[in-house]
Amino acid sequence: MNDNTVAVSVVIPTYKRGRAVLNVLKRINACNPRPIEIIIHIDSSDGELESLLMGEFKKVKVLTSSDRLGPGGGRHKCFSQCTTPYAVSFDDDSFPVDADFFKQVVRLFTEHDEVAIFGASIWHRNQPEIPRSDGRIRVANYIGCGFAIRLSAYWQLRGYLPLPIAYEMEESDVSLQLFARGWRVETAKSLRVFHDTELKHHDAPEITIYSIMNIALRVYLNYPIVGWGFGLLQIANKIVDCVKRRRLSGIAFAILHIPSYCFHYRRLREPIEWRVIKRYAELSRNGGVLE
Repeated sequence: MNDNTVAVSVVIPTYKRGRAVLNVLKRINACNPRPIEIIIHIDSSDGELESLLMGEFKKVKVLTSSDRLGPGGGRHKCFSQCTTPYAVSFDDDSFPVDADFFKQVVRLFTEHDEVAIFGASIWHRNQPEIPRSDGRIRVANYIGCGFAIRLSAYWQLRGYLPLPIAYEMEESDVSLQLFARGWRVETAKSLRVFHDTELKHHDAPEITIYSIMNIALRVYLNYPIVGWGFGLLQIANKIVDCVKRRRLSGIAFAILHIPSYCFHYRRLREPIEWRVIKRYAELSRNGGVLE
């Protein structure tokens, strides 16, 4: 194993994945240079993964929680332990494709100090490989299974919330918070990540439930009252999308529980100016171009 490292941390939130995480770690350690530290957060830990890591990966820092914090809560906890200016987050089934991945992360952040997050070019199982290039695209959002983040920007935010199921909340919420503070989010085509999944779990009723409720929560926490009509439209669009995909189970439950769900997080509400929300929506519509 080479000893060439760069000042980048890797964080990996995981939940009941066991040996799958070991493959991700092997892929990371095959990079040159490697990250200087790797931090894993294990949700609702049963001790299995800790035992597996005691051999080849005993230098990996392991954080655990008895409660289920979700991927966002796990990332937030890992970020708090990072000793580097930049971190890269993977899922427990995603990993870097190119050996110089972490060298590129440092280069990108050094050359572009206005960017808080560089999302990777990501493809999934049974999808064609994405060609590599030096291109960058400004985007409104990023994908959580492969991104690099400037930690000094992250700590200006409320950050990720500990939501057991965080679809439609974690990346969208953080991206909006960053936009409101003048930071950019970009996709870097020199950063490539393979996500070893087919995403079949997206059809589960609990995903439908929390996807709808999380859009409502994001609206409640970030939008001023004048923007709640626009937020209701976003919720309605999500419900229509679920119906079209025949993900009907859970829709009624989600609608009925939106008020209590938002009320639970009421102390975290920090409305963003409506003009900023509208500009962010414009960025989302225009694929990264603001007129």
